[in-house]
Amino acid sequence: MVEKFTRIPYEVQKSVAMIKYFKYLGIAVAILLPTLTSKADYISLIQADKCETLIEVFVYEDSVRVTLEIGERDYQWFKNIIPVKYYEEGFAETTRLQSLRVFISEDFVLEADGRTLFGEVKKIEKIKRILRASLYTGKVDTTSTASPYVVFVEIVYPLGGKPARLAVTPPLKEGSDFTYANIGFVLYHKKLPVNDIRYLVRREPVNLNWEDPWYTNFDNINIRRHHNSSLMSFLYVEPYEVRHEILARVKDLEPWLDFDKGIDDYIEVAEFDSFKNMAANFLKGRNNVLIDGEDIEPIIDRVHFVEARISGIQILETPQRLDYSSAIIGVIFAYPNPGIPQKVTIDWDLWNEKIDRVPNTATDPAGPMPYFLTPDDNVLVWQNFLKQYKLPTISEVSVTNATLKVRFLTIFFLIPVAIIFFKNGKRVTAWEKKTKRMTIICLLVAAFSYPLGYTLEIPFLKKQGFSKPEATQLISQLLKNTYRAFDFRDESDIYDKLAISNDGDFLSTVYLQTKKSMVIANQGGAKAKVKDVSILDVKEVDADGEGLSYECKWNVSGTVGHWGHIHQRTNQYHAILNVKSVDGVWKLYGMDMIEEVRL
Repeated sequence: MVEKFTRIPYEVQKSVAMIKYFKYLGIAVAILLPTLTSKADYISLIQADKCETLIEVFVYEDSVRVTLEIGERDYQWFKNIIPVKYYEEGFAETTRLQSLRVFISEDFVLEADGRTLFGEVKKIEKIKRILRASLYTGKVDTTSTASPYVVFVEIVYPLGGKPARLAVTPPLKEGSDFTYANIGFVLYHKKLPVNDIRYLVRREPVNLNWEDPWYTNFDNINIRRHHNSSLMSFLYVEPYEVRHEILARVKDLEPWLDFDKGIDDYIEVAEFDSFKNMAANFLKGRNNVLIDGEDIEPIIDRVHFVEARISGIQILETPQRLDYSSAIIGVIFAYPNPGIPQKVTIDWDLWNEKIDRVPNTATDPAGPMPYFLTPDDNVLVWQNFLKQYKLPTISEVSVTNATLKVRFLTIFFLIPVAIIFFKNGKRVTAWEKKTKRMTIICLLVAAFSYPLGYTLEIPFLKKQGFSKPEATQLISQLLKNTYRAFDFRDESDIYDKLAISNDGDFLSTVYLQTKKSMVIANQGGAKAKVKDVSILDVKEVDADGEGLSYECKWNVSGTVGHWGHIHQRTNQYHAILNVKSVDGVWKLYGMDMIEEVRL
């Protein structure tokens, strides 16, 4: 079989990265200067989610709803919608109606089939900016230069039917076809995002497909979804586990499954389990994954209805009926593995006249690599080229013999000093000059050689205490062992690994506390895999007599990748950790939590 996907050596990757840099630079210019005709590619350099102002446009059958989060630096372009109490050039109560009319008809304009829409302002309030995780890094950017407060505006525009075209025009500078405001926007048609978050620079017409909103699109080819396929595949190769995740629009499974729904129907909450089971069991049967040549039975790990929003794919946490046209199901298949496989293949066979290109991203510890599957090139092959990668391991921290550092040089040069004193007495002033010089030289050499020495183990005497560096290393190893235990899937495996560094009754406590702390909010119970444990401070405190006690502060950083996005979590802990020797091995046997902070 010809490999369709391989990990490229680092030197080659650097060259490719430089080529991509200039490619992406050209793409960015094409977006900022829309008169150019270059096609946009991957959106990694488009950071419209960091714009001063964010706008979301929701197109329904009977209305258009618009929400604006207007940053302070853009107030001048939106002054006719901002009250004077928030901006000195905004509208007063006496001019409210006139100002709002000007804003809707001249500043921010919505047109349906060439007709200007007039809407009703539902809400205007100043709020703290909503900090969203970046689509590209998974982190909330706390260093963003965007203003910390925004004026939130909600406007609803009635529709007199189902227009074929809609156009969105931002506030334009007089005499110009472009806005000077810094605007990022997303348009949804019946809850389906028509585009990834993009810059709104000029008037942008959109063609509304009421028969299937999935195919609604902008005239401007630079404003679109990166993933146009209704089926998407994501492979994750991690220590001790391989995952294959599939996102599928429910409607596009119709060629294989009969859901008995029309484009304008809804999926009711009571039907959720039925739809999930049908989709998961069908995809499991078509989930052709081989790991090192073996066809391993997958575990259906999780099945969720998901929503595509401005902050990326989000689990539908609160059950609510869904538009059949926009409902998307995410299915996660898991394959436990003893380490890192050498080869994983996905043989994709779901094709029809509408599904002829399926984006796939294969992610391993070295990072993600994209690939597109087609009917003529339908096998993705991940090959292990992780030559520098070391598999995280869990090992005992053995109790060693107590040690004694013998400073041979210091002793060697103090012996002649003792002999001189013995022969010449304590009256140094009566000594000969050469004797004094010899004594001084021996004392200086003895002092300078004091740090040197040879460490000897003391037989039959076990180590009972630690210096601060030694304690830091011990605590670090015990905590890393504890968190790495959760790299395994099976509960019995987790307990077996935890038992290496945690004693008896404490096992259940540490299992429950650690598992809870690693859950990523809004990701359906997904648990982050710990990437780093950083010890900030360790100091010994009075123990209860059974072992040693240390007041410790440490950070734990973890990530979980789902559906092409990375979600990151960093927690800081401050606790008293109790350590003791159990059968020749150091173990944690207790913990008193002082503080837990999510960073």
